Amino acid sequence: MKKASLLSLTLLLMLTMLATACSGGTSNEPNNQANAGSGNEPQEEMITLKFWYPGTEDILTTAVKDIIQKFEDQNPNITVELTSIPWADYFQKLTVSYAGGLQPDVQGLGFGQLISTVNQGKYLDLNPYIEADNWEGKEDFFPDILKAGQYENGQYGLLMPEIRPLAYRKDFFTEAGLDPNNPPKTLDEIFEYAEKLKKVENGKTVRGGIDIQTSNGEQSYLSLLLLLGEDFYDEKGNPTFDSQTSIDLVQRMVDLYKSGAIIQANQQQVTGTPFQNSQAALAFISTSGAAALKQSVGADKIGWVLPPAGKDGKQTALMLGTFLTASQKSKHPEEAWKFIKFWFDKSNILDFTTKTGYIPPLQSVKADFVKLAPENEISFEALNDARGYGASGSWAINVKYLRLALEESYAGVRPVAEALKDNAAKAREELASAQ
Repeated sequence: MKKASLLSLTLLLMLTMLATACSGGTSNEPNNQANAGSGNEPQEEMITLKFWYPGTEDILTTAVKDIIQKFEDQNPNITVELTSIPWADYFQKLTVSYAGGLQPDVQGLGFGQLISTVNQGKYLDLNPYIEADNWEGKEDFFPDILKAGQYENGQYGLLMPEIRPLAYRKDFFTEAGLDPNNPPKTLDEIFEYAEKLKKVENGKTVRGGIDIQTSNGEQSYLSLLLLLGEDFYDEKGNPTFDSQTSIDLVQRMVDLYKSGAIIQANQQQVTGTPFQNSQAALAFISTSGAAALKQSVGADKIGWVLPPAGKDGKQTALMLGTFLTASQKSKHPEEAWKFIKFWFDKSNILDFTTKTGYIPPLQSVKADFVKLAPENEISFEALNDARGYGASGSWAINVKYLRLALEESYAGVRPVAEALKDNAAKAREELASAQ
């Protein structure tokens, strides 16, 4: 009887050991298949990146959403929460968000917005992440475009440039009796053609000869001023828009406005500028700015050439664009950089710029981009002599008073020379008090 009990106990122990071995419950194997789906394996942290981007045009927002979707598909633990804001409201809302500690992790910034605030310590220096990843995109960037986002040895943004060559409507040229294959080649011809191309009905201008914005209009003004070899502030940030060259230029612009060759418009109006709305025949505009127009009227009706020759034969084009930057206070800097790096991947940046009209900043995709449309060749050619805003904390003050001077001049509040000189003096006073 004792032997039978002992045998039963032995069998029970053997069965228990066998069952335990089969269950894997005591195994120390890290990849034990029995653990799959058990809920005990470590889970990736779910992260949400807040992403703000300026501009609400359908073409742009669709392209942005496409990149976000591809990024999320490849990074299932990261959600990118997009907020699209019109340019007119963007920087004010972004400034408020930073002041309240509610800033996005990643944001787009206009050219002037970054270079005027980069010294405030808001943005993440991307260099440590670029170096840690040994990111090949750094060597692929056009050097001057990469430098646009640098400040005191830091890389605070990566730029998608917009180059402003001269665009014109071939169909409007034909309608006005002008050769559609012979656009203006000098600064003087710009003003002559603008007069010939304006369209007036019942004493009212229904189509301007040239798209020069009369409110927030520093960009179209600067496109012309650069051809004369000047800028609206110097390398130290001091205003220079009261120079005689600038006064003479603005007087010619005001004369065009009074003659009906310029339609009143705001540079930042949500509905687009006159050229974008087929209400002007000439414009210094980027390919991204004209992307929707190409779709609506047909690319064959739009011509693209380098800016006309100005002083000393220069054909300097205005270069602006949108930077991608990250917040220094982001709780997810690694993921923020990962998203920015993904955005500037060769295939992604080619796809995005093809859809939106931005210029790809990577040398390796230039050939593919140029094949797509003739204006792309012109934009890259314009890069050989292009200038953006100089990095300066005084940019915002100078722009504020320049805008006031231009608006006062167009509205006839006071003579051009007086408006420019008085506002430049106010800019100097404010800059001095801020030091």
